[in-house]
Amino acid sequence: MQIVDINGIAREVNSVFPDPKYPGYVRLEFARHHEWLTLSEFLTKNPKLKELVKGTSAPPPDDLGVVLKSGKNSLKDTTKNWKQNVFQGMWCWISRGKGEGQKRHVTSNTKNTLILDKDWEIKPNKTSQYVISYNVQNSIRDMGNTLPQENLKDLERRSIQMDKDHGRLSSESLKKNIKYLKPEEI
Repeated sequence: MQIVDINGIAREVNSVFPDPKYPGYVRLEFARHHEWLTLSEFLTKNPKLKELVKGTSAPPPDDLGVVLKSGKNSLKDTTKNWKQNVFQGMWCWISRGKGEGQKRHVTSNTKNTLILDKDWEIKPNKTSQYVISYNVQNSIRDMGNTLPQENLKDLERRSIQMDKDHGRLSSESLKKNIKYLKPEEI
């Protein structure tokens, strides 16, 4: 059968089917390899083949936020109102703050809590930012990033010392102008 690929090129394919491992994606099996297209990409390029992917829904969008609370294998963000189990099978990655670099598969979710496939090695906290996505690479690593509010008290203390030593900035001015300071000024 012929399909039109993401580049608009007609190609011969052995089979086309919704991939159960990746909701919202269509798997294309070629003679020597396979590829995926999102459901919308496939239907845009191949509207006459919609029967092949009938009943497939689009993947949930990636999401991110700041951890309010975490359990041994969970994460809670009360600012969210997610659909039940919409992120099942996706990755949850701690991208900043305490526990940075850890990733876990989401086994289920409620309106504001993710249940994960294994316990945290380092429990994330309110300094931690998370990302929920299918596209989390194996090469992620801890870069020592923190959310700004974690360091605000330390910056405040250091700004007071700067005021005393140099008289350059007040602590209120530091809060407004932190992005303009050189590292040696902090």
